[in-house]
Amino acid sequence: MDSNELSRLILSTYGGGTSSTGISVTSDSAMRAMAVHSCVKILANSVAQLPCHLMEDVGGIKNKATTHYLYPLLHDQPNKWMTAPEFWGMVIACLELRGNFFALKSGLDGRQIKELIPLAIGAVEEVIQAPDYGLFYKVRRPNNDQSNLGGGIGQISSGTIVDTIPGNRIMHIRGLVLNGFMGLNPIQYARESIGLALATEKHGAKLFAHGTMLGGILKWDKHFSTNEKAKAVIESFNEIYSSVENAHKTALLEDGLTWEKMQMTSEDSQFMEARKFQKKEIVDLFFGMPLSMLQSGEKTATFASAEQFSLQYVTYALTPLLVNIEKAIKRDLIMEEEKKTHYAKFSVGGLLRGDMKARFEAYQIGINTEILNPNTCRDWEDLNAYEGGNEYRVRTSTVKQDSQPQKNTGDDDE
Repeated sequence: MDSNELSRLILSTYGGGTSSTGISVTSDSAMRAMAVHSCVKILANSVAQLPCHLMEDVGGIKNKATTHYLYPLLHDQPNKWMTAPEFWGMVIACLELRGNFFALKSGLDGRQIKELIPLAIGAVEEVIQAPDYGLFYKVRRPNNDQSNLGGGIGQISSGTIVDTIPGNRIMHIRGLVLNGFMGLNPIQYARESIGLALATEKHGAKLFAHGTMLGGILKWDKHFSTNEKAKAVIESFNEIYSSVENAHKTALLEDGLTWEKMQMTSEDSQFMEARKFQKKEIVDLFFGMPLSMLQSGEKTATFASAEQFSLQYVTYALTPLLVNIEKAIKRDLIMEEEKKTHYAKFSVGGLLRGDMKARFEAYQIGINTEILNPNTCRDWEDLNAYEGGNEYRVRTSTVKQDSQPQKNTGDDDE
């Protein structure tokens, strides 16, 4: 493997590169920027808490396909060692940091899927598109397992085996795509912005570690005869007036001694503004999240604005990710003959729920207009159904008078 191929492999696996600040930005180092780390964590945790249901639509009647073999894999446990929240959280982290997520479909080809095995970061070396547009995945694994992974063609190299696995054995969820089959690594395209955030953070740490940060200056128009006397004056002043307990005390200075408080310089102010701008650029523009999700807004959000921020977060940050995953599930996991009737759906109702009064008023409107039935509303509140609750009802007081049958007065021509 020559240097160019090695460089290409590293960039395709870890993304990024050296930024103009001189800091190398990869998918791993980007997580050291707290704005990136917080955004990825919030998105991963948000999706991890959402149940993923396999739905069946037969003649317009939609129900959860709980008896289908895929339902427990998507909803509960995709493999022996991972829970569904861990699995979907990993999916989001891989998409946000690397642009692609790969999982091996364990089981016989054309038969029921037994497990979904996520492939480690860097395990997929290359995705190849054949002349007939079919996809093949080069997957590297340790040589201690002699079994062939996914029925592919194995090639031994330096203590590892590279298997070429056909696309029908891989679940591939992509981020933004340009070439049609591989997601772009977002960190590679945002490395300058993230590199600047890392640089300002490093600059601040070095400043506090090695810089001179003065709270104030004691001025005296005379000279101390020895350094020991000057040190004694400073120590005496700090002992009486420093620390939180001595804050706001009245100082008594003798013999022309004066105190001058140091103010924030323009350089300090610009440094703080630069850090705020980088956080906003990463959170708001790169991840599409409202700053309030990181509790970094300069103004305290009101109840109404906080609700709108949550709705904005679900609509513009979460929903595109969820729809992308749902469509990938249908493409890669559901059998061809079942695609017309089965689909995956993440339940986001929990994130959009308002306070109890608002929810119950919405239920009342839905029941009175025959959009909802009582048992549906009770199910959303984790309450048991009751007999007769599946009926759609309408309050007689809401029925228009002109909708009642008209009596025949005998005046009509026959």
